[in-house]
Formats: sequence, C-alpha cells, structure tokens
Amino acid sequence: MIHKFRLVIIGENEIRLLNRILILISRRNLKINYINVSKKKFENNINEYLLDLECKKNQLIKLNKLINQLIGISHTYYYKKKISV
Repeated sequence: MIHKFRLVIIGENEIRLLNRILILISRRNLKINYINVSKKKFENNINEYLLDLECKKNQLIKLNKLINQLIGISHTYYYKKKISV
C-alpha cells in the first residue's frame, strides 16, 4: 500500500548532492510531492533537504540506505505523514 512519507536528509553543502539524491529517487519511479532545501543556522556547511514522497515503506527503506551511502550525507530519517482532514 502506498503511503505519504517525509524524508529528511542532513548533508554537507556539496555541489550536486541534491542532483544525486533526485537521480536515486527517479530511478525508482517514486512520486515527489514537495522539495525544500535550507541551510542550518548554526553551521554554514550543513544543508537540510526535505522531500515528501509517495511510495511503499519497503521502497523507502531501500532508498534511505542508498542515500546514506552517498558521500556528504550526515544523517537521514523519515516518518509517515499524517493526513489532516
């Protein structure tokens, strides 16, 4: 069953890091609803990437492992989004 998840990625301010993440997502044909990139206030070299995805949980777990292996990624985590009515 397809759910909506928010994937939070914390990584270094490295050139083309977002591009490499989006290539991994597009190769798995996952639907991206929202993308946001912001700099952390306490450190200049750290970016936070927020992605809202629609996919199955096992697809997300595999994607999370692949993103963690990229050079420049500090930490990734995800959670299931609550649907508000």
